[in-house]
Amino acid sequence: MPAHKPLTVGDLFPGMGKFSGSPPPEAPPAQPAPPAFTPPPQSFAPSPPPQSFAPAAPPAPAAAPPQSQYAPPSYTAPVAPPEPETPVREAPPPLPPLAAAMPTPVAKAVEAPPIPTKKEKAAKPKKEKAAKAAKPAKVAVAKPEKVKPPPKPRFILPPSGVLLRGPIVLGYPEQKLQITLEQLGFRINAKEPIDVAWTDVRDIKSRRGRVVVRTKGRPVAFGIPVEGVAEPTLAGPLARVVKEASGGSLDLAGSSFLELQNATDSLRDHFHDEDDPLVPTVVGLVFVLAGLTFTAILPDALAIATRGGIAPGSFLLDYPLAGFDPRILAAAFAAGAMLAAGIVRVAMGKSATAWARGTLRGWHEAGRRPIVLARRGLAAIVLNPAIAAAVLLAGVVLTLPSLRVQTVIDQSGFHITTPIPFFDDNRPWSSVTDVTVIDAPTTQHFEGVAVVFTFKDKGPLSTLDGRLRGGSDRQLVTSAEKWRAEHSAP
Repeated sequence: MPAHKPLTVGDLFPGMGKFSGSPPPEAPPAQPAPPAFTPPPQSFAPSPPPQSFAPAAPPAPAAAPPQSQYAPPSYTAPVAPPEPETPVREAPPPLPPLAAAMPTPVAKAVEAPPIPTKKEKAAKPKKEKAAKAAKPAKVAVAKPEKVKPPPKPRFILPPSGVLLRGPIVLGYPEQKLQITLEQLGFRINAKEPIDVAWTDVRDIKSRRGRVVVRTKGRPVAFGIPVEGVAEPTLAGPLARVVKEASGGSLDLAGSSFLELQNATDSLRDHFHDEDDPLVPTVVGLVFVLAGLTFTAILPDALAIATRGGIAPGSFLLDYPLAGFDPRILAAAFAAGAMLAAGIVRVAMGKSATAWARGTLRGWHEAGRRPIVLARRGLAAIVLNPAIAAAVLLAGVVLTLPSLRVQTVIDQSGFHITTPIPFFDDNRPWSSVTDVTVIDAPTTQHFEGVAVVFTFKDKGPLSTLDGRLRGGSDRQLVTSAEKWRAEHSAP
């Protein structure tokens, strides 16, 4: 910067360079310059005060030498005031989080309470109820999911030498599968393959016409079929063959395998010895006669078994199923099949089952197709009484909703039950508009009459199609007129 020339009094106050003999007028004080705004620096550290480039104040002039005649008043030259320092701008403090979203509290004006007069009593300030603390929200705790254990790995038998392979039947109903006897164990090609090592086998024996192999896990029971029909008499020889193979070797010329082969070959001869035309005749007659008998007895037997007790002075109107109802026919002939199978098995013993298995294999001499089908049906009845028992149970269960339908008539009114409990109904005597007597067959109504009840808003009720218990139709009419009069009287 160039050097500045020092200022004189004449430079600061023009026209005042010479002395006039009177004091100069008083100069107004210099106004301070407005502070200059400087933008804040990038950092929040306080900035150093800026340097001023204004000229320095001139030094005071030397006093005039005193004169002898006249001494003027001393005068001191005015000095310019120093420039004010530029204010230091500091960075504002940081705002709190979300300060813009926080409401600014505003003081509410509080009104002075009114001055009570003599007549008016001062109003007592109401006690403000403390605000109830908000209940903490329930936090849903996620239940840990139950982790299912991984399935146990299935044992897989390593390959080894094959000793014997043949068909078997497994489970009930019977599944036709194949078994392979190997040196290290045996395999069964089921839906879930079964592999068993000989080291895990504990016992091998025949039981109820099946070979039962007991292992460390669940036992395996299977039989041997002959032309598609399981033959229980071969379970013993087959068990001995499996037991011999469990040692790791099997002699196809040994006694156990030859015994199995000889027993298989003798089955046809044994069937022809037992193939007597009297056997299917007895089975057919017992099946038909027993089925017809049960058809006549079963409806009433089921109605009596499911009927409740009758209170004295009341009447029960039930509706037994007809004999030609499909449910009754199925249950009746299933019971007949069970009875026929039981009689033939008791009378003929193992010969009856041998005849039945041979007939299902087709070993009987050829005949007309309807007769062949009838013989096979009778043979199936002898061999499978458990299927007949299942059909009987299903037929009885299906008849239970219909057996529930009945009407109890007593002094309080009519209590009607339907196949579905939701639609049960109760009708008082006050809703009866008419009681009529009509003619009826004497097979169900020995008096030859039936009673018809007419109601206000619902359909009529008749004893014509049902069976009245607890009294006759005439007695029901007498009791109905009496009960109706009691409920119609004021």
